[in-house]
Amino acid sequence: MTEIQTERLVLRRATMADLPPMHAILSNASAMRYWSSPPHLDLSESETWLHSMVDADPGESDDFIIECDGEVLGKLGCWKLPEIGFILSPDAWGHGYASEAMHAFLERRRTLGEPRCLNADVDPRNEASLRLLARHGFVETGRAARTWHIAGEWCDSVYLELKL
Repeated sequence: MTEIQTERLVLRRATMADLPPMHAILSNASAMRYWSSPPHLDLSESETWLHSMVDADPGESDDFIIECDGEVLGKLGCWKLPEIGFILSPDAWGHGYASEAMHAFLERRRTLGEPRCLNADVDPRNEASLRLLARHGFVETGRAARTWHIAGEWCDSVYLELKL
């Protein structure tokens, strides 16, 4: 099993045992504000989501659960290479965990070599995610209006790329 350790975190592959803490995040309206779907209404929705992460083809996916002191904080990685995504519990916001996890993940991707770039699609209102990606070298490559229709609301996209 692939595992990345940082000073405070463990990034590891997902298992179905992660369902309760991930459902708590995926059903949280604040955590899901800028996600590509509305908050999960029931456990089965989160179970389907987690199954896709657990069963993902390692040749197409490089995704990790983020833990601190044995507690699941969220996830970061590429469910489908080369697009990076991350979500953390609001309780974990503001402590530098996302940046620490991002740094470790990007170092891993640099050692693996392929693909030679990563990209992200971010709602322009998600200033915290845009700042995080910029701090780690992602640059804006474009913008588009009305790219996502989530829970009756149109959302725009900022596209970013990082050459590894």
